[in-house]
Amino acid sequence: MVHSNPLKRFNRKEPSLQGAVLCAISVDSTGVIIDQSDSAGPLANLWQVGHKTLKDIVGQVFDTGLPIESRLTTDDKSTYWLVATLQVDRVLVVARDTTLSDTVTQALMDSRSLLKDLLDAAVDFSFEVDAQQKFIFVFPKEVYGIQAGKLAGRDANKVFWPTGNVPARNPFTTTVEKTFDSVAVEVGNEKRDVVFSVRPRRDSSGKITGVCGTCRDVTARVEKERKTKRDNLRLAVQQRVTQILNASDNAQELLENASRELVDVLRADQVWAVVRRNDGLVPAAVHGGAKQTLDLEGIWQTLASSDRKLRGIEIEGQIYLAIRLERQGVGIGMLIIGRNTPDSPWSEQEKQLLDQIADILTAAFMKAELIDKLSHLSGRDELTGLLNRRALRELVERRLLHQRRTGTAGCIAFIDLDHFKEVNDTLGHKAGDEAIKMVADFLQQAIRPIDYAGRVGGDEFVLWIDDANEDTAAEKAHRLLDYMPEIRRALGNEKLSLSASVGICRSVAGVDLDFTVLTDRADAALYKVKKSGKNDIAFADKTRAEDNAAQPQDAGKKASKEGTTGNDDIGGGDAE
Repeated sequence: MVHSNPLKRFNRKEPSLQGAVLCAISVDSTGVIIDQSDSAGPLANLWQVGHKTLKDIVGQVFDTGLPIESRLTTDDKSTYWLVATLQVDRVLVVARDTTLSDTVTQALMDSRSLLKDLLDAAVDFSFEVDAQQKFIFVFPKEVYGIQAGKLAGRDANKVFWPTGNVPARNPFTTTVEKTFDSVAVEVGNEKRDVVFSVRPRRDSSGKITGVCGTCRDVTARVEKERKTKRDNLRLAVQQRVTQILNASDNAQELLENASRELVDVLRADQVWAVVRRNDGLVPAAVHGGAKQTLDLEGIWQTLASSDRKLRGIEIEGQIYLAIRLERQGVGIGMLIIGRNTPDSPWSEQEKQLLDQIADILTAAFMKAELIDKLSHLSGRDELTGLLNRRALRELVERRLLHQRRTGTAGCIAFIDLDHFKEVNDTLGHKAGDEAIKMVADFLQQAIRPIDYAGRVGGDEFVLWIDDANEDTAAEKAHRLLDYMPEIRRALGNEKLSLSASVGICRSVAGVDLDFTVLTDRADAALYKVKKSGKNDIAFADKTRAEDNAAQPQDAGKKASKEGTTGNDDIGGGDAE
């Protein structure tokens, strides 16, 4: 809607803009410039190129008949103040170039901001202390909430470090002109980081009579810098753990590499990565040089009863950091980090870092758990659910590599059932399978979560007993021998000769790294039991020469097959 101009009733014509000092254009209702002043070139160009602000203003004046004022900014950052009014049959647009005044105004605003920053950066107070570090001058009248009059004559060290923790780089004892940046103080019941700019005062003989200087609070700046460092470190750790997640092929490697990263980042002596399974807590990876036996169940219960995931736990005079890792509120594991805290206590920044990277560490545990599940599916004996030979070998050899670093040792127990053929001949193969499964169930219940049990042949089993000596292995073996009469009764024939023979070999940390070598040595000890009457245990010889002499001529007959599904009469069981 175009409003008519009341001037039309008087047949008055608008004066021409030519020769006018103002920058102005006249636009008719069809959008054509019908007049313009000599200086209106830039404005006319904006109209011709269809500048949106200019077009909108003219359109609104034609529609409403009311004058409009507005600011216009061009692509080259020039600014104009526009006034548009309706005339007889056109809209008159007058523009004033405000680029210079706007630039000056902005510069003044920037200068004001700069001045504020300079004032903020100014010193908080000036001071002078005498040769005994006592205040003899303070300005202004109040310093961090303390009246200057109350500081006169007081020991500056007691004012700034009331707990007595005076820093080695003490600005009040300087002998040269110097700036002390970011000095931690506690004044006015508040912890601060301050900058001291000081110089010594000397008498005519050159003797130092005191120190004068200024002090400025930089707490905000220091905290910002600390936060930036923490964020950068957190991102770096997250990136490194993420790379480990992508590069690790097995759960053991993944958790060990993640533990190694934490040892480096937190300057720790040792890191335990503990996995929570149905059968208990398992230290899946232990990295670092220190050796310490921990009450894992006690630490787990402490974390479970706390409303915080991260706790400091005192053990033998040291503070260990323990963090509980959860999935949907259910604990899946924990990390325990230890170091010599009496000499190197944990900082709040380190605690915050560990708390902040909990999510990425949880992801590492979850992937390790998934890898374990997949390994479980592909590495289990079909009949008994125990590990097959391949999976047992991989797990034991990882423990052997770990023990090379820690100096600990474990035991291999090679178990062979005696007179097993009699069971198949008298009761049938189904009864033989039941006997195999009962032995497997007993072995699984007899070991700890950190031990392994596997079936490596028809009636042959291998136990790996972690971080144990021959006595511990022998105790478990005797328990099996004592259990064999229960199996005979369960089969319905107590007169069966079914029993077990066990050969035990302890690994040598850092030397024995091959599963087959250890099982061959345990097998040689087993062979001695077989020759001496069966239903007993024997230990592998200590020297390699004796080991070789103890090897039976037919030791090669032992099966090394996987995937066992039942038993037979000859090798003790069907091929795996």
